[in-house]
Amino acid sequence: MSEVLLPQIALFEDENIASGMTELFPAVWQALEGIASPRAADRHRNLDRLLELDAPRFSPLVAYVLATRLIDPDIKFRKRVVQALGDLLIPIMGERPPESVRGHLKGHCSVMGRGTVLAVLEVAEFDASANSQIAALFNMCSHVGSVLVEVMMERRISVSLRRQAINFIGQVGFIDAIPQLERLIERLESRSNGQRRMPFAPPSDPDEASLLTGIQTTLTMLKEP
Repeated sequence: MSEVLLPQIALFEDENIASGMTELFPAVWQALEGIASPRAADRHRNLDRLLELDAPRFSPLVAYVLATRLIDPDIKFRKRVVQALGDLLIPIMGERPPESVRGHLKGHCSVMGRGTVLAVLEVAEFDASANSQIAALFNMCSHVGSVLVEVMMERRISVSLRRQAINFIGQVGFIDAIPQLERLIERLESRSNGQRRMPFAPPSDPDEASLLTGIQTTLTMLKEP
């Protein structure tokens, strides 16, 4: 039987090893193990260490492991992970992380499912200061647009998260969402008009009606030349 070779993610890039990063291996590895701790305080402390070492910017493995924590149960820790990963995608002083780091991060983002998208939208609702990093992450994967549309249209999801989905559809520029946005406007306006014509009918959800302004703003953004 032939041997199956599985791709391995390097702890550091070859060029970084050559420049003397080998001495950081034990510290990075220990902190990386701490990211999986069941205690939120331990996860925060070890993330502090990884950021002090600037490990996410130089290690494909660190970036990949952090990406698995986008669904972390602690919203504060999840926000910090979102910001750390998003910062890898936003050039600082014209400098970007090694291509392999971005590549592994993009690979993880490309399989981002509905649960992860909802977890990231919760971060946006929790703290708007992470919005630019969230947009950078969403921009790494074209299929996230269709997930955001699903969230936007799903009435069982809270209006606050649906509003965030609408916002990021506009921020990232998912123009394929235009037909669904227009359909949702028609649905909400039709329900509102029907309520005015038949005041005895069950009232429509006032919170859902509040989505109209955000939808119109997003449509304007997407249709701008």
